[in-house]
Amino acid sequence: MMLMIFLGNVKVHAQEGIPRITFGAEWSGTAALYTVYHLNYFSPDGYRYNERGAETKPTFNGEGLLHVGYNLNEKWNLALYTGFTGISRIHNAIPVSLRATRLFKSNKFGDRWLAFADAGTGFSLKEHVQEICSLKMGSGYRFSLSPDSKIDLLVSARCTYTHPEIYFEHETISQRWTNRNDALVMSASLGMSITF
Repeated sequence: MMLMIFLGNVKVHAQEGIPRITFGAEWSGTAALYTVYHLNYFSPDGYRYNERGAETKPTFNGEGLLHVGYNLNEKWNLALYTGFTGISRIHNAIPVSLRATRLFKSNKFGDRWLAFADAGTGFSLKEHVQEICSLKMGSGYRFSLSPDSKIDLLVSARCTYTHPEIYFEHETISQRWTNRNDALVMSASLGMSITF
C-alpha cells in the first residue's frame, strides 16, 4: 500500500516535470579559519598535561561528497550526504549528514538562488578512530541545465567537533592515556554540485 502511494507521488511529480528522487556529487575547497582545542593526557614519562589553545592560521583541504535526496515539493529537498573530507591539519574523515535545501523563485525550471543547512556525524580516519559531529549552513545559485539536471555554485560555513591525535615528542599518545582530546574547527567552503 505504502509503495503504491509512493509510486503514485513519483508519477504525479514526473508528469509535472519535477523528479522526486535526486542524486549527484559535490566538490569543494575548504579553509579552516579558527580552531580551539582542549587536550588532557599523560605523557610516556607519567606526567599529566592539560593544554588549551586556539589557532587562527588558515589551513586548506578538499571535500568530495555523494548525495541522494527527495524533493518534498518544488522548493524543498531533503538529502543524505557522505564522502571524504579534510579537517584542518587534524585528520581526514568520512562524514554522514542530512541536508535540507530551500530553493527560491517560483520558476522551477529556471535558474534560482538556494539556501541550505545540514547536520551530521561521521568518523575520523586516524590510528584511533573517533566520532565527529558537524553543522554546515550555506547558500548558492542553481543553474538549470534541464528539468532534472542542475549545477549549483555554493558557499558555506562549517563547524566541526572532532578529536585530534595527541603527540608528545613525536610519539602518539594512546587512548588509554588520553583524558580529553577535543577540538572545534570553524571553516569556510567554496564549491560546486551537480544534481540529477
